[in-house]
Amino acid sequence: MISDFEKLRERLHESIEIYGLDSEKTRKISDRYNQLVNFYYQNERQYHKDNVMNIKYLESVKCLRKMASDFIKFPTIKEWNCYAKENDLLNSESLKYISGNAWHGLRNRISLKL
Repeated sequence: MISDFEKLRERLHESIEIYGLDSEKTRKISDRYNQLVNFYYQNERQYHKDNVMNIKYLESVKCLRKMASDFIKFPTIKEWNCYAKENDLLNSESLKYISGNAWHGLRNRISLKL
C-alpha cells in the first residue's frame, strides 16, 4: 500500500511540473490519490497507542462520556465543539471520522457504556 502511495505521489508531482497545478490530468491524479488515502484510512482506523491522534481521541471520548453522565444528556454537536475547542479536544467531525459513527451513533455507543 505504501508503495502505491509513493508511486501516485511521484506521478502527481511530475504532472504538476509538466502540466501545472490546475490541469485536468493533475486533477485526476490528485483525485485518485485522495481515493487511495480515504480507502487506506477506512480500513486502518486503528492508531498506535502512542499516536497523538489516538491519545486525543481517547481523552475526548472520556470527557464526552463524563459530560453526558454529569449533565444527564449527551451534548449537541455545537455544545461539544465549543467545549472541545476550549479544552483542546477533538471536535465532532474528528470523533465521527475516527469512530466511524455519526454523532447519534457515537451518542448511542457512549450512552450504553454509562
